[in-house]
Formats: sequence, C-alpha cells, structure tokens
Amino acid sequence: MKNFTSITTLRIIILIILLSVLQACIHSPLPLPTRKPKGIYHTVQKNETLWRICRKYKVNLQDVAELNNIKKTSQIMAGDKIFIPGAKNILKVTPVHKKTYKAVTQKKIVNKKKKTYRKKTVPKKIISHAGMFKWPVKGTVIKKFGILNKIKHDGINIKASSGSPVSASSSGKVVFSSFLEGYGNTIIIEHGSCYATVYANNSRNLVTAGRTVKTGEKIATVGTSASKSKTPYLHFQVRKYDKPRNPAFYLPKK
Repeated sequence: MKNFTSITTLRIIILIILLSVLQACIHSPLPLPTRKPKGIYHTVQKNETLWRICRKYKVNLQDVAELNNIKKTSQIMAGDKIFIPGAKNILKVTPVHKKTYKAVTQKKIVNKKKKTYRKKTVPKKIISHAGMFKWPVKGTVIKKFGILNKIKHDGINIKASSGSPVSASSSGKVVFSSFLEGYGNTIIIEHGSCYATVYANNSRNLVTAGRTVKTGEKIATVGTSASKSKTPYLHFQVRKYDKPRNPAFYLPKK
C-alpha cells in the first residue's frame, strides 16, 4: 500500500513538472501592447538630414521613418523630435552644407573614352509599399503607429461602428483565431513566408485557424473585446518576419 501511494505521488509530481514545462514553452503570438521602447529623442538641428542622423546613430533609415511616420526625407525640419530606437545618448550630427551636398550628388564622368563613371552618392530613400494591403475596415484612424505616451504602438486603431465587417487585407492562411490577452478577440493571417496581418479587439471572430481566406473576405466584426473604453475600433498590424511595420506605408492612400 505504501509503495502504491509513493508511486502515485511520484506520478503527480512528474505531471506537475511536465505541465509547468509545457506552460513555459507556450508563448503568445504577439507581445503585450504596453511595452516601453528603448531609445532617445533627437532634436533636429539646422541642415541636418534624416539620412545623416540615422547614419550617426547607426540605425536603419526605414525603421526610423516608419516609427516616426516620416514618409519623405524632406519632411523633417529643425526643431522636430525624432525617436531613435536603441540609442542611449544624444549624438552630434554633422550638418549638410548645400555646396558640398550638390557636389557629392552630381554624377561626373571620370574618363570619357572608357566611359567610366564615379558612383552617384545620394541619401537612401524611404520606401513605400502603398497598396500592398487593403484597408480592413471603413473608418477613421484614431491612433497611429509609433511611440505614443512613451509606449510603442505596433499598429493602428481604426474607429468604426460596432459590428462593422472586418475584411482580410490580403489573401493568406489564418494561423491564429482566439482571445488574446491585451488584444481581445484576435485573428492573425500569414501572407507568404514573411508577411502577416493582425486584426484585434474584434467583437466576433468569423474564421478559424487553418482556413485560407481571400482579399476582402469577411473575417470578423468590429468590437471592444480588449478596449477599456466603449469606443469600438479595429486594431490592425502589418508584420514582416514577425517585426511590426507601419501600416500607413502599406495601405492605399485614402
């Protein structure tokens, strides 16, 4: 009898350990939306360009542009504050002098006979993928992508009437459809090998994981399943290799 009790106790302990390990291995498909980003704000000085700022801080120009909702390099002005992800200290950026800038960006022939050219050196451009994805719901953007109140917002919030249809932004496979802490009723659709879109705060999810959907197909309805306020909206994300990208750079211009 004692041996039976000991074996039973041992089995229970092993089961508890296995459940603990299993629980530790389960990860949420999305990070909580209240993450505090690491970085600093750089105040743009006269004749500083976004390209030079990014080069000085050794950060990706596209990442900085999307994070700060900058669609053109000429958009920044002296006095603007730009969030630099990962930076710890404010650095001094060498300003651009107009004469030097023109000389560097002009294409010059080195040898006319051999037709060899000096490489054209110009600041990298911000890339827009407008139209890659369709608007998932008709409404007004009430919260943008980026740093808001010292918290990183990985998507956009689109205000719409409660119960409004939510459509797939592009064809793909539903890889998640359930309630998710911090997001409410959530759907994640994979598009190929690198892109995914997220639809959260839904009133109802209308598709299940494993299903293939087409662009424009109704997948959910707008609600308040994750919102503390009573305002219904859709939380929408575009992710590339699981990294959040700014939907404003991927959706058609309104």
